Order: sequence, then C-alpha cells, then structure tokens
Amino acid sequence: MPEADAIRSTIEQYLERFSEADRAGWLDLWAPDAEMEDPVGTPVMRGHDEIGAFFDQSHTMADALRLVATGPVRIAGDEAAFPMQARPRMGGVEFIVDIIDVMRFDDAARIVAMRAFWDPAAMRPAES
Repeated sequence: MPEADAIRSTIEQYLERFSEADRAGWLDLWAPDAEMEDPVGTPVMRGHDEIGAFFDQSHTMADALRLVATGPVRIAGDEAAFPMQARPRMGGVEFIVDIIDVMRFDDAARIVAMRAFWDPAAMRPAES
C-alpha cells in the first residue's frame, strides 16, 4: 500500500503537470493499465493510449487549461478524494468547473483508477 505522502505527491503532480500541458509527465503518474471515468457516467478509458487521448482532447478544446485544488486531499488506504476546479480559458474568458476526483493507487503511488464527478452544465464564467 502506498504511503499517504506519496499519494499526496502524485495528486500535486497530477494537477501541476496537467496545468503545464506536460502530457508525458502526466501520463507517467498513471499505471499502464489504469482506468479513467471522466466524467462519471461516460465510457471508461483504459491504458495510456486512451487516457492520453483524453489529455489531448482536453487541451485542444481550450486555449489554456488549469486544474486547481480547492480543498484538502482525503486519503483512506490506497484511495483518495479531493475537490478541485478545472479552469479552461476559451476565447479570452476563463471558466470554472467544480470537480471531485476519486482515485485509487498502486504500491508505487501511480493512479490505477480515477473517477471524476462533475456536471458539464454547471460550467460558469470565472468572476473577474
């Protein structure tokens, strides 16, 4: 089972690397056979190829895209949940999407499963 500090570090890097558009570094945080359901209720993506395609699509849809933690990481065993926001910038306007990610980790603190809870209809412009 991974140490809690290792899980926190993976989550910090997950947010940073995604925000920096570091595709290779972000994918390194995932186990090769990982699963991702983002948002919950959509088809599950499996492995680096499908998860990498999600990264590419996300970064293509916006001029810039940041992930920002909005609260503490809660860890229980090899799982963690945390609130965050996706902050895409499109057409010069920054938007906000509130998200709760739930992840499971392997012994090396790589992500083996991730489920993202959010509602696309709740996206709103960021306040100036």
